[in-house]
Amino acid sequence: MLDYHYLTFLTVCDTLSYTEAAKVLNLTQPAVSKHIAQLQEELGLTLFEYKQKRLSITAAGQYLYKLVSKMKKEGEVGLSSLFSDEYPLEINVGCTFTIGNYLISEPFSKLLVRFPNTHLNLQVENTRDLLHDLNLDRLDCGFVEGDFDRRAFQHRLFRKEPLICVCSPDNPLAKGVVDYPQLQNQRIIMRERGSGLGELVIQVLQRQGLFEHHLDCMHIGNYQVMKDFVEKNLGIAFLYASSVKTELTQKTLCQINFTEDLPAHEMFFIYRRENPGVEQIIRNFDLFEMFDN
Repeated sequence: MLDYHYLTFLTVCDTLSYTEAAKVLNLTQPAVSKHIAQLQEELGLTLFEYKQKRLSITAAGQYLYKLVSKMKKEGEVGLSSLFSDEYPLEINVGCTFTIGNYLISEPFSKLLVRFPNTHLNLQVENTRDLLHDLNLDRLDCGFVEGDFDRRAFQHRLFRKEPLICVCSPDNPLAKGVVDYPQLQNQRIIMRERGSGLGELVIQVLQRQGLFEHHLDCMHIGNYQVMKDFVEKNLGIAFLYASSVKTELTQKTLCQINFTEDLPAHEMFFIYRRENPGVEQIIRNFDLFEMFDN
């Protein structure tokens, strides 16, 4: 597989624009510039220059473009054989808890039906640990719900997941419309520190002028325990809608209605570099697009 620096180089050559290349690659313009600068430094060559305010390819860049284009084409021919049903491919994927427990089963089932010889290794962990494992190349790719450095990882939107607040049917907040200051009289049950959902909830509350050290907060690292506590009216919880769909249908939990709607949170498929496992998922990303809201 081509190093991502060379893929960026090819895209800049094709577009003759760092900005347009960034759009094609789903990267920021500074990230594209950094890739090219690193490649030029490594090779000791000037690959691009500006002539009359227009980006152009140097003679060295044109020569490199021919070589890299040929390598990419030959690699794609070889790569196509990796996606036959006969080729056993191992993919190491990480998912954060909401995605791993509630969202990934159906699309990955379809992926395995399409490629029955694929060996899928799936880890479910919080955002902090998942990013750590990706940085150490212990994982090929991951699905995250929390913040990540978009300059360090290539990424695609997986879905937008609504965030809701739930309580017991016996809680007074189950009826009517609630103002955020009313939450100061409630125990708020949160995910553990370091989780994407936990950090998101803290941000949502802070935007409403509610800070954790002024609230009665409890941190629980297990979804089912959180939901059990809320059902027993031991507190309220902010959770993704997909994780409480059954409980809301069975009316063991109720959604709290606020004067302002809670945000839908973006979840991403991220990876550091292309490899056969990542390519297989990207080539079949239609399996995941069904979940976009």
